[in-house]
Amino acid sequence: MTTALFLAHEDDRSRGRAEAGSLAVAARARGFEVVVAHPSDDLPRPETVEFVTVLGSAHAADDDTLPWLAPERAYVAETLAAGTPILGVCFGGQVLSRVLGGVVDRSPHPEIGFVSVDSSCDFIDSGPWMQWHFDHFTVPPGATLVAHNAANAQAFVSGRSLGLQFHPEITAGSFAAWRQGWTPESEVEVARDFDVDVDALARRIATDAIDLERRCARLLDGFLAL
Repeated sequence: MTTALFLAHEDDRSRGRAEAGSLAVAARARGFEVVVAHPSDDLPRPETVEFVTVLGSAHAADDDTLPWLAPERAYVAETLAAGTPILGVCFGGQVLSRVLGGVVDRSPHPEIGFVSVDSSCDFIDSGPWMQWHFDHFTVPPGATLVAHNAANAQAFVSGRSLGLQFHPEITAGSFAAWRQGWTPESEVEVARDFDVDVDALARRIATDAIDLERRCARLLDGFLAL
């Protein structure tokens, strides 16, 4: 059995495992042993894993005061040098962009909820994908933009690696894990500032679960085939 390593950014490891969502489900269904770790953990050598997924975070990917961010960036660079593919999701896509020479900064158009994406990639569906970000990445030098919308670059391919701004892994469980890390005040602020009914969004994620899992699995298959 080959290993798929997921890097989660919560100190609560159970939350990190939940946040891997349908990407972890799809990876297990394809015969991978899924290992979820924090960047500060003793991580496996990149050449010993089949691929690495860098998940989202409530933190900013350009906040170099985070004590674990520099080691994580170094591990991502080491992984790329080893030829092991990386799937970067939201914060993870931003980290991948930085390591490859791109720029991460505050987005003038934050995206919350299901937002439409235009894709030129056969394994990324055009249409709504779950978003929850206040920063964005630039497409790094030498990479290919494969999905976008009017607000942001949404996906790029660099060699065998894929950076995403959206969250294909979203499930009712992973969204609940996100909400565990929010204060009641922060949830109210987001709902007010972005006109989002968070409870209605949770219901939509649960209602659309089968379709969301199918699209996520298709994306993972395409990534693995790069």
